[in-house]
Amino acid sequence: MKAADKTLAKRYARAYMGLDGLGFDHALESDAKARISALKKVFSAVEPYRKVLVHPVINGAVKEEILEKIMGASAAYGPARAFLEFLVKENRFFLFEEIVQEALRLFEAWRAVMKAEVYSRYGLNEAELKRLEKLLGKVSGKKMHLAQVITERVIGGFEIKMGGLLIDASVKGRFERLKKELFAI
Repeated sequence: MKAADKTLAKRYARAYMGLDGLGFDHALESDAKARISALKKVFSAVEPYRKVLVHPVINGAVKEEILEKIMGASAAYGPARAFLEFLVKENRFFLFEEIVQEALRLFEAWRAVMKAEVYSRYGLNEAELKRLEKLLGKVSGKKMHLAQVITERVIGGFEIKMGGLLIDASVKGRFERLKKELFAI
């Protein structure tokens, strides 16, 4: 995706969510959750038809008919339906997946929640995950949501990926640091 398209997707997501300049407020949280939920429902409903909806040969009227058949008269889609119809009408449906991802990022940032992944060879128990979430929350100053990824790449210990930061507490990482120290002498 081009940088200009990513920028446009971010703008659309900010406009859809309507959270710019607003601090976290529990009253606004339910509306923001409803917007996210509706966006996810619309995304899952139209995902099987994505190739048709982005195809340049199919005209806008046909795409609007397809959307009508997919979503029907259901009110479950809320404001996301009108937003999707707008994207199709403006021939911007190709941005929809990026808009959904950006809306989720905006919502989590607005709620001051940061996502992180912990990579380990074996699963960590619930107490260990909670302890890591608490420690990372103190470091970042945000509420953490930690997802566990089990991988054979990590022999022992764990790695934590938080945004662009990688915290390497694995055996392999320790050996690499030791190797650098030994050869630096």
